[in-house]
Amino acid sequence: MRNTSDPIKKENSNVMNAQGGEKKVMKKILSVALSTAMAFSMFASVAFGDTAVSPQQQFDALKAKGIFNGYPDGTAGLDKDMTRAEFAKVITKLLGLKEITGTLSYTDKNYTAKNWAVPYIEAVTAAGIMEGKNVEKKIFDFNGKVTVAEMATILTRALDLEIPAETNNTAAAWAKGYAQAAINAGLIDANANFAGNASRELLVGAAYAIDEAQSIKVESYTVSEAGKVVEFKISDGETVKVTLDKALEANKETEVKFTYKDKEFTEKVTYVVTSATKVESVKASNLKEIDVAFDGKVDKLTAEDKDRYSVDSSVVIESAALQSDEKTVRLTVVGNLQNQKPYKISVRNVKAGERTVSVTNQEFTPLDNALPEVATVKSLGTKAVKVTFTEPVKSATSANFKLDGKTFFGSVTEGKRDLILKPYSSTDLTVGTHKLEVSGVEDFNGFKALTKEVEFEVVSDTTAPTIANVTATLEKATVTFSEEIDPDTLSKSNVYWKSGNDKKAADSFTQVSPEVYEFSFKSNPFPGYETPFFVENVKDYSGNQITATETKLRAEVDQTRPEVTEVTLNSTDNKVINVKFSKEVKVEDVKYFTLTKSDGKTVALRTVIGVDGTSEDKAFKLSTYDALTEDSYTLKIVGVRDTTKLNNTMLDYTATVTGKDNVAPEYSGNSATSATRTLYISFNKALSPVTVGDKSNYLVKINGVDQQLPSGTEVTPVNEGKGVRIVFPQYIDNDAVGINDPAFAANITHFTLLGLKDTANNVINKIGVSTAINTAAATTVVYESGVTEHARLTEEGTIKVRFDQPISAVKAGDFSVSQGGVTSASADGTNLVTLKISGLGKTGLTSQTGTTDLVLNVLSGNTIKTVTGNAVAPGTVSLKDKVKPQVQLASGQTRLTVENNRTILLPFSEVLKSADADKYAEDVIVRNVRTGDRLSSTQYSTSVTGNLLKITLAGSLNSTDDYNVSVRSDATSLQDVAGNLAVSSSTYATQTGQLNTVATGFTATDAAGNGGVAAVTGVREMNSLTISTPTASVAGDINVTFNDGGTPVTELVPVTAAEAPASIANKVALAFGDLSGYTVTRNGAKVTFTADVAAADKPVVITVADDTTATNVVGDDSQDAAGVAEITGVQQTHTLTVTAPTTPKAGFNTVTFTDGTVNVSVRITVLATDDATTIAGKIVTAFNAETAPYTASNTAGVVTFTADTAAAQKTINVSFN
Repeated sequence: MRNTSDPIKKENSNVMNAQGGEKKVMKKILSVALSTAMAFSMFASVAFGDTAVSPQQQFDALKAKGIFNGYPDGTAGLDKDMTRAEFAKVITKLLGLKEITGTLSYTDKNYTAKNWAVPYIEAVTAAGIMEGKNVEKKIFDFNGKVTVAEMATILTRALDLEIPAETNNTAAAWAKGYAQAAINAGLIDANANFAGNASRELLVGAAYAIDEAQSIKVESYTVSEAGKVVEFKISDGETVKVTLDKALEANKETEVKFTYKDKEFTEKVTYVVTSATKVESVKASNLKEIDVAFDGKVDKLTAEDKDRYSVDSSVVIESAALQSDEKTVRLTVVGNLQNQKPYKISVRNVKAGERTVSVTNQEFTPLDNALPEVATVKSLGTKAVKVTFTEPVKSATSANFKLDGKTFFGSVTEGKRDLILKPYSSTDLTVGTHKLEVSGVEDFNGFKALTKEVEFEVVSDTTAPTIANVTATLEKATVTFSEEIDPDTLSKSNVYWKSGNDKKAADSFTQVSPEVYEFSFKSNPFPGYETPFFVENVKDYSGNQITATETKLRAEVDQTRPEVTEVTLNSTDNKVINVKFSKEVKVEDVKYFTLTKSDGKTVALRTVIGVDGTSEDKAFKLSTYDALTEDSYTLKIVGVRDTTKLNNTMLDYTATVTGKDNVAPEYSGNSATSATRTLYISFNKALSPVTVGDKSNYLVKINGVDQQLPSGTEVTPVNEGKGVRIVFPQYIDNDAVGINDPAFAANITHFTLLGLKDTANNVINKIGVSTAINTAAATTVVYESGVTEHARLTEEGTIKVRFDQPISAVKAGDFSVSQGGVTSASADGTNLVTLKISGLGKTGLTSQTGTTDLVLNVLSGNTIKTVTGNAVAPGTVSLKDKVKPQVQLASGQTRLTVENNRTILLPFSEVLKSADADKYAEDVIVRNVRTGDRLSSTQYSTSVTGNLLKITLAGSLNSTDDYNVSVRSDATSLQDVAGNLAVSSSTYATQTGQLNTVATGFTATDAAGNGGVAAVTGVREMNSLTISTPTASVAGDINVTFNDGGTPVTELVPVTAAEAPASIANKVALAFGDLSGYTVTRNGAKVTFTADVAAADKPVVITVADDTTATNVVGDDSQDAAGVAEITGVQQTHTLTVTAPTTPKAGFNTVTFTDGTVNVSVRITVLATDDATTIAGKIVTAFNAETAPYTASNTAGVVTFTADTAAAQKTINVSFN
């Protein structure tokens, strides 16, 4: 039974109410009772001396709190018996009871207001804790002693202890229950002398224990279950568990209230979280990066998995990098974002401690309003400098930098925020202080950096790079190096793990930062256990090569379920549903999809295929037989598995697909003429005739005031709802009406569109915007928002030009082009004019040197008219090639050509961009016809020659199979020179039996033989001397000298007076009749010297000079025929020496012969039993079967190619593959 002594409680009820109510006082008493319940054992220890705190120390502590005073002599009097008055005071002080004055409930002698004990006695009496010794006579006996039994009774009442039914103690009968309660609580020893007096020491011990319990407080707390549970450790050793209705917000101080032992606690609690619980914010302060900030630390491996992030369908994530705070992930996008355009991002299953963090469609808006700035400049040894900017930069060249006051001369390698400068001169970066000036570097918003000079220190670097960290999934490894490494030294073949002695090399790699690289191991996935991992031959920019090439890694098994991230309907024909997943999945059949109408009927699905043409992809195209035209369809996706080792299965997913047109119509342009008061407004799509014809959907500004269309205005939908013709009345309230003509009293200058809608009920985009009316000559305008060109080459031989007014009449002769010619021009009442161009061929812009090399002109004096009769201004039109390259086989070609046994030629409709052609491997799909297996992009390489994409299979394939080739539907790299990405293609097979990547083992080396010499027919040199006498000759002698570069020969020839020139010439011929090596003849006045033999031309000079007397004889020499030496021709030869392997393999080899003009390629079949001589013989047979001006022969494995005729030396190359 419980202690419910009615006399005490009833007797004191009024007093208790006066002190604030019975409930308040009893609650306080109960609070003490509950608070001290766990202190009983301690109290018992104190009572019986078993404590580390001495009674004197306990007394001193209580005295300091005013609970005890001690005696006048300063002693505690612990050995003395306590009195009832002392006991009353201690209970009052301990329980915090209010001392009562002005009341005298007892009649004891000296029980007056002056008695120090009266306020305490009245307090415990009013609280029902103590009562008088003689209730009837109202005697309290304040100087009386307190027995141990009485002490137990008072404490039991004060602490509201449970009185047991069974007792086992020596106390008097009236006290047995109280004593047993105290014993059970540990207050009193069962063997105590209950009839004896309780000492002050016993009271001090009890008071100290109660005070300690009364001072109970929270010592510490812990938060668990994601902030839902707080456990408080109480100073009495107990723990209180509090479960909250709402989880605590991480890292934010919050008040938590709870009640313990009837005492209310209000504690300030902070849920300290180092691991993230949510995405705190998403920001994009530039147009290349998105910063996803978590509220705590996240796991590096999952945080840097770019597949766990998705933005609007127009944005592709290139990479994800966890920043140094371990809370922020920086996403880099392919291309760039649009400034101040809202986007939505979803984050899936990023690990953070024991939880994963996800968020769906969190909005953010990029805001780039800052110039790019140089953040740091750091030397990478003495051979390179790293310049880090505050944001990614678009482009930079050496012209943007000055090193130590001089224009930088070297290479500039672009990163994301980093640029690496490598001077060509090894002396530019000497050890010491240098200055780098940076200017004009542009970010992705077109902002350019201001000029800034930065001082930096160059120090010598002799420390080799090391592997600082490696994280991995089964298919990917991310390697962090100890310093920036030179990417030119990094090769995918030098990064591998080992299975036994077999090297399992990476498929490809991507640079995340100068120190961090991501390697794909999709073809060679890691095992699930710890394995050695190797990185070899890597060097830093100082040329220091990595020496510690081996480390250990344990790949984390991907247990993340795939999720659907996007479902959209292709609005071009409403027959294709685009489904995107969070990771690569395998979907080989439509069985995973169910499409139903709103009435529950199932829609037949035709096919499903990945955008790369395979069944393993992240994005798929789900085709239906018929167009989806209803407002709502339900698509359910079930059972799709990812392509990881575990084949994680997605949870069932349901999405709503609408076939309804929800694209807002757009205003295109307007044209007006004041002469007929006609305004024509055009739109980009057909509008509802009802809304177009509704006059209330238009406002016009007349004399500067917006108002409804005036009475008498005609509004007529035209061009099948793509336009509206508005004809204003001639007068408005007797005021003549004009358009953009202040001469008229009612001058209309602007219009405003209101509730116009298309046939699908979509409201026009330019609602409520006042628009100026065009009455001037029309001009070309930008093709669409966000671009600069006014015209586009939209397909082969087709140009579309956009004007600011709708056009109704146009002729081919109104335009000219710099290439080809305009064959036709057409207008349809909209703002677009279509031109057909001849002479551009299949290559878009035929010169292929840039994106604007075709010039289009609107000619002066053109006949183009707008729909209201306005003229069109002449000018040059900015034009851009937007024709996408596509696979285009030659006429009659059905299969792909193969060269050199292993290179597949994929022809395109136009010339491809050759830069970065190695990246095109990711955009083509190569699949083995026999096995159906798709090759990894590491099993072939790509290059470009003109319009040919060359796909060269790796020799490691060891295959003679045929292959199918196609272009992905979402190419990201394969492009023409204008930057247009290639469109997807059909699948094309290689020529049967033409591919062979099996290494037969045979090799061959070519070498030059005899040099070719062309035969030359000799010519004897002929020189002549012609004699003349301008006036009659005078008798005398002349000296005639013949000099052919050797020893000159001079003959003295006499001349008579008035002698004829022919006579003189005859004398000269006779004089030189014995000239060695020459035959001298005369013909009239001309003497001819003819060489006896054909020889190289000589510098012959023949002169005439008077001897002593002027004879008036003149001689003119000339060359009749230049000398040419005779040359015997030599037939050129070239050799190919075949070497046989130890163990030949059956297969094919190709020999290609070229001399710059002749190109011959022959394919020979190799048997495992062939030797070098046999192979050489096969080459000879195959080559001689071709039509070529050479003949091949074989001598003991050496093939000699001999020209059929003697000819000049040519550069001959013979390859053996």
